[in-house]
Amino acid sequence: MVTVLLVLAVTLCLYATIQVLSKGYANIGGFMMFRVVTGSMEPEIPVGALLLTKETEIEAVEVNDIVCFRTQVSEIWGKIVTHRVVDIIEPEAGKILLVTKGDANLVTDGYYVDETNFLGKVIWHTGDGNMFAGVLDFFTSELGFLGFIALPSLLLAGLILRNTVSNIQQDLKLAVEMERREKALSAKEEDSLCGMTEEEYNEMYERIRKELMEEMMKFEEIQIEQNSLSERPEDK
Repeated sequence: MVTVLLVLAVTLCLYATIQVLSKGYANIGGFMMFRVVTGSMEPEIPVGALLLTKETEIEAVEVNDIVCFRTQVSEIWGKIVTHRVVDIIEPEAGKILLVTKGDANLVTDGYYVDETNFLGKVIWHTGDGNMFAGVLDFFTSELGFLGFIALPSLLLAGLILRNTVSNIQQDLKLAVEMERREKALSAKEEDSLCGMTEEEYNEMYERIRKELMEEMMKFEEIQIEQNSLSERPEDK
C-alpha cells in the first residue's frame, strides 16, 4: 500500500512538472492555481495573492466575473493575465467575445478574449498578507522547491528503487536455493545407483535378470532329468 501511494505521489509530481514546463501552469482535474505578479487587480486582488481558477466554458462567463486568459499584447504575448469581465459581445451566432479590464487600470484591454485564449473563471483568491500565499510563495522559490519538492521526490523514488532491488534479490536467493536443492537431489540419486547412470543401471539389471532366468532353466532341466532316472525300473 505504501509503495502504491509513493508511486502515485511521484507520478502526480511528474505530471504537474510536465504541464508547467509545457503550458506554464498545471491543470489537475479542471482546476488551476496562479499567483498574481502585478497590481492590475488591486485592491481586491493584491500582488502575491493566489488564485484558484476553474476550467469552464466561455458561455458560462458573466459580466463582473474575474477570469484568467492568455494575453495577446505583442510584448507579453501568451502570458497569463487575470482581469475582470466588463462586457460580453456576440458579433455572430456561436461567437462570444469578452471585454476585460484590470480594476486598477483606466482603460479596457486592447483586445478581446475568446475561446482560443480563455483559460477559466477565478472561483477563489487570497487577500493581502495571506499566510498560505506566503508559504506557497516560499515553496515555489528555488530554495523551497529544492527542499520541499525535489528532495522528497528523489527520496520517494529512492525508496521505491530500494524496495524493487530487495524483491529482485529475494527472487535470486530463492532461485539459487532451488537450484542447490535440485543438484543435491541429483547427487543423491547418482549415489543410490553406485555411481552409475540410470541407463547403465538398467542394462546391468536386465543382464542379471537374464542370467538368473538361464540358471533357473538349467536347474529345472537337471531336476527333470534326475526325476526321470529315479523312475526307471531296476536292471534284473
